[in-house]
Amino acid sequence: MLKGKKRAAENLLRTLLDVEKLRYCQDCGTCTASCSMARAIPGRYNPRNLLLKVVLDYERVLREDEVWLCAWCYRCYERCPQGLEPTEIFLLTRNFAAEKGMLPDSYQALIKQILASGRVMACTADIDELRESYGLPKIGPKISERALDDIKRMTEETFVRRLKE
Repeated sequence: MLKGKKRAAENLLRTLLDVEKLRYCQDCGTCTASCSMARAIPGRYNPRNLLLKVVLDYERVLREDEVWLCAWCYRCYERCPQGLEPTEIFLLTRNFAAEKGMLPDSYQALIKQILASGRVMACTADIDELRESYGLPKIGPKISERALDDIKRMTEETFVRRLKE
């Protein structure tokens, strides 16, 4: 069943990467002009160039972190005059990278932190002290064991196994 889903995802990616549409795509730039991430980090992220890289050197894109910079705002998707779906293409590419264990170190660390404490960042004694100074209750280093168990149960077994390897 998993192989069937993967094959379906690969077919979807091929469909999304319509060569005729991509030919016109490289003359446009609406996606990049619409992209908040391209404005925020112009030297590192350019959706139009990333689309071309996905077509020309897909394996390289899987190894690099550029595809992980998409903020999923869907502006490019909504404004693309060619009807390409860059956000969906980047999401599928991320999924394939994750399946191959090619998550950036920062993502792996974040996921490990969530699985260990239930939070995206550690809550240190300094944070609890700061919270108390504002009249807020302490939150401690971890969420309840029951909530943590629920988080672990919600994550796919294969995903957790990949992180341990």
